[in-house]
Amino acid sequence: MLKSMLKIGKMRWQEYNIYPSNFYLFTLNRIVEVVVYIFVWQAIYNQTGNAGGLSIEQMVTYYILVTALRPIILWGCNEEMAHSIRNGQIHKELLNPISYFQYYFGMEIGEFAFATVVGLATFVCCAIFWKVMIPASILHFLLFIFIILLSVPITFSLQMIVGTVGFYSNSIWGMQILRKAIISIFSGIIAPITLFPQWFQALSNFLPFKELIYTPINIYLGQISLNEIGIIIIKQMIWGILLYMLAKLFFNHAVKKVTINGG
Repeated sequence: MLKSMLKIGKMRWQEYNIYPSNFYLFTLNRIVEVVVYIFVWQAIYNQTGNAGGLSIEQMVTYYILVTALRPIILWGCNEEMAHSIRNGQIHKELLNPISYFQYYFGMEIGEFAFATVVGLATFVCCAIFWKVMIPASILHFLLFIFIILLSVPITFSLQMIVGTVGFYSNSIWGMQILRKAIISIFSGIIAPITLFPQWFQALSNFLPFKELIYTPINIYLGQISLNEIGIIIIKQMIWGILLYMLAKLFFNHAVKKVTINGG
């Protein structure tokens, strides 16, 4: 099954690379985002001198990493799922030798690979123009990578839940916007979690989104102790399992009532 999923991931990768301009435009878009973020935070630091307990150098590195990781966390195959339901393609996907979830996880591998390349290119380009802090240690860098990899089951399960809404609606655009908004707010994409009220920080400590962006970047910067990282890993694993089970239950319920337009 792994071999089949990797083949699907390779096909997804090739779809993105049919037009080389895709890579350059996606990367340029990320760089423009970094420029805007840095200008905003430089203005804030000129007024306050501090924000969220991070120095200006740490904040610049934080937002370069945020922008590099954002495609990995937010991109997904929700629209492909909804489209296959609307046009009747789903009946072929359900009859595939591999399961529906395995098929779309294969697509997720391709998405993740392309998003990673775009993120790396963004990071390298930005590091040329701004001073980027190096990881606190090799161990912190490895844990940074590991925490990001642990986020894949979480983001995939969320995408499957949103995509399954396509069984009940002709459009999942609203749910897509909601998914991205919730992740952007609670993961620290919009602003570091420490800048939000205490009640918000307490809620984000419970939810899994903080570990998608804010936590791995703070591990990179050496802001989180090794003892805390162990608890974070356990938390991510638990949320990954729970969200996957929820996605499976939601899908199994929805597929029993599916009506395919024109078929």
